[in-house]
Amino acid sequence: MFPYLTSSIVRYFNVVVLSSIIVGLGVFSVLIGFYNYNTSMKDLESKAANTGDLASISLSEPVWNFDTAVIDNIFSAILLDADVIGIRVMKVGEDKTLSELKREEFAKVDFGDLLKNPQNISVLTKIKHDEKDLADVQIITSTERVKGAIRTTTLLIAGFALGFVVLLSGLIWVLGVRILQRPINSLKASADSLADGHLDQEINTQRKDELGSLAVSFDKMRNAIRKKLADLATLNQTGERLASIHDQALALETAIRVMSDQAHVERGSIYLFDANRSLVLSAFYPPMTTEVSPFPKSFALGEGIVGKVATTGKIEFLPDVSRVAHYVTGSAGKQPQSLLCVPMMDDQEVFGVMNFVGDVGSVSFSPEDEGFALTIARMVVITIKNIQMLAVIEEQNRTLEERILERTAQLRQKTNDVNSMLQNMRQGIFTIVPGGIIHSEHSAYLSEIFETSTIANLDVLPFLFDHSDVGSDVLSQVSATLDSVIGEDAMMFEFNAHLLIREYTKFFDQGRSKIVELDWNPVLDANDQIEKLMVTARDVTELKALQRETEKQKEELDIIGQILAVSSAKFQEFVSTSNAFIAENKALIERHQDKDPAVVATLFRNMHTVKGNARTYGLTYVTNRVHDTETTYDKLRSQPEFAWDQAQLLAELEATQACVARYVTIFTEKLAGFAGDAGGGIDKRVLDDIAQVVDGVDEMSQLAALQKSLSVIKSSVSRARSDSVAEVLKGIIEGLPSVANQLDKEAPDVIITDHGVRLTRGVAPMVRNVFMHVFRNSLDHGLEARHQRAEADKPLRGRVTLDVTLNAKYVELTFADDGRGLALDFIYRKAVQTGTVSADRKMTDEEIADLIFVSGLSTAESVTSVSGRGVGMDAIKQFLLQSGGDIQLVFTGPAQGGFRPFKQIISLPAQHAVRAY
Repeated sequence: MFPYLTSSIVRYFNVVVLSSIIVGLGVFSVLIGFYNYNTSMKDLESKAANTGDLASISLSEPVWNFDTAVIDNIFSAILLDADVIGIRVMKVGEDKTLSELKREEFAKVDFGDLLKNPQNISVLTKIKHDEKDLADVQIITSTERVKGAIRTTTLLIAGFALGFVVLLSGLIWVLGVRILQRPINSLKASADSLADGHLDQEINTQRKDELGSLAVSFDKMRNAIRKKLADLATLNQTGERLASIHDQALALETAIRVMSDQAHVERGSIYLFDANRSLVLSAFYPPMTTEVSPFPKSFALGEGIVGKVATTGKIEFLPDVSRVAHYVTGSAGKQPQSLLCVPMMDDQEVFGVMNFVGDVGSVSFSPEDEGFALTIARMVVITIKNIQMLAVIEEQNRTLEERILERTAQLRQKTNDVNSMLQNMRQGIFTIVPGGIIHSEHSAYLSEIFETSTIANLDVLPFLFDHSDVGSDVLSQVSATLDSVIGEDAMMFEFNAHLLIREYTKFFDQGRSKIVELDWNPVLDANDQIEKLMVTARDVTELKALQRETEKQKEELDIIGQILAVSSAKFQEFVSTSNAFIAENKALIERHQDKDPAVVATLFRNMHTVKGNARTYGLTYVTNRVHDTETTYDKLRSQPEFAWDQAQLLAELEATQACVARYVTIFTEKLAGFAGDAGGGIDKRVLDDIAQVVDGVDEMSQLAALQKSLSVIKSSVSRARSDSVAEVLKGIIEGLPSVANQLDKEAPDVIITDHGVRLTRGVAPMVRNVFMHVFRNSLDHGLEARHQRAEADKPLRGRVTLDVTLNAKYVELTFADDGRGLALDFIYRKAVQTGTVSADRKMTDEEIADLIFVSGLSTAESVTSVSGRGVGMDAIKQFLLQSGGDIQLVFTGPAQGGFRPFKQIISLPAQHAVRAY
């Protein structure tokens, strides 16, 4: 249906217009019907209400007097209305009817049936007497008559609309045919005639409307086609003439004559580039009658109009050159007034310029002629190049035999060289031809690699991969790849080369094996089709063994460098603490057959500490190994469905212990002579202090002096058995630049104020474990990134302070940084997300801050090798509690932007510290 409508503009126009009118009239009829119905029903309801009010007033006295005759008369009067079909009077408050008087014709009507009909309108009105309710009068009004009238009116309107549509449709259809269809048919006939090649077909262009404009366009198109055909005929004739010319000057003159006739110019010339890239006059027409040329002999690039066209590669047409300042003319002859310059192009390169001049008004050149001019110019270029190529071919033909003999000798020498190479090179080279067959020519070394002399014409796959570690699936893949590339386009090899085997192991007698490396390359024919595949096979068994040994030695040297970067005492302390944590984890795993969250938390905390210490000292292999083990613990902690596998956990722990043991082995075997005992013995200065005190006591009987000396000796020995806080944390502080670099931050300035307080060596490892986490948390969560500190007008390098005090009960280490503070809002949201606290619980800043000690709760946005597991602050808390200490967070300022500055006060029993003075 739709193609039938859209195939004709008139038909489509008529259908659209008529459809719009029909839809409009239909909508109008429906709206009128609805309006008529609503208005009539409202009038009927109003009439029923008025009738009820009238009956109430009329029946007041008769009902009071119980005058049935009057009541009957009133009933009869009301029932004269054709719409009223029932009336009765009922006593107020009772169902009993006082009087039910009707005309005889209504006597058989049941009042109950009237009420059941939803189409009837029931009106109940109070009958009053002396302002008191006397009875109710009920009137039933029928809507049938009104609805019948509405239906009749609607049908009349619809009938009128239908008749109007029929009449209007005929009128529109006739007008469409006469005004649109006939002119369009005429124009279509003209277009069809033009399409069939009848260019003399008459086209009526007298109409002044859009169809007339379209007819004018058709007429212009016909004239353009005529001109194009004429130009094409001229071009074909010119091409045939140029193709038969083998003299360059004659070819150029022929092109000038054709363009002179086309543009109606007086004379023309052609300028070609010489070896110096100057435009030199190479041809002109008609022949000059004087010895003085009317054309300049040459042009430089950019000089005059000719030089400009040679530079831009675009046609220039100047109707009057007298208005052009940079026009260059010859030394004699009539001054030209119009100029046409056409570039002679070879692809994108300008070959020369065709130049034509004539009197103003006589030169005819339109934009449509550009294609003709450029085509003539390109024909000239092609002809010149063909003439030059013919000269080259003639020269080559003269020396062809000599060059063939020379080439044959070179080919013979190359063949000998190739054969010599195949016999002497230490690689196996062969080619695969269609069908997966090995070509008969191959290198001699191929027999040595595969230990067989039978190679030529064998199936390549069994030859290469029989008795190897290549599985059947991979072998089928290689076979399909070979079938899909040989004989196909070169791109097929690029798409499928990754499916070919590059390295495999081939097995020989007596349990021997070789690692063979293969290199596949396509050999293409003249059409870029893959003619065959060239395969290079190399025995890399010894090379691979050497590479493995080299990698092992390189790794060992790397480990030696890492150990040398750490003092002997610190390395041994790391090994000792790591082994202790590993032993504790091993014992916990062996004692528990099922998952226990508390055990998992301890395992995680211990391994996280080992990883932190390893990274602090730059022991990367331990760091990576421990990170893998820690990942398993993290899954046990965060994924309820992740099963407790005791065997796997012990195996991972053994791998971690083996990694630490490897460091110890290298330290013992390779660095025994270089490792000093940095932590052994007593400092010589301490011994000097003790000797000086002892020498100052002349007699042992001097009790006071002796007690003082013993006190000094005890203090000296205590100092000898302790280290300054800076010395205890030296390794951690030295490792901060490496951690900062991983986080793309500047290493902070660390300021330690110890007030002469020193820590005993027994507590030093635990303190290092604690501050390893403290410093890392400060770098990762506290100190901002470079751009954030720059935006906040802070120095790019952060500042960390550590203040140490000692009293009778505790040694307190107060740690703070100049970062933005604790992310209280983020911590609270993270705690709600993880179910640590309920969403409706209101918490103070101090309560939120204590949440960072909950295991598994981290403020890091993602898990990295530095942080994100949610174990750092939990580990600090546990380490301190086990040593009788604790940690407390104290806010140092108000919150800003969800962050609040704070400091950490780490306390330890006073027995773990001494004063240096």
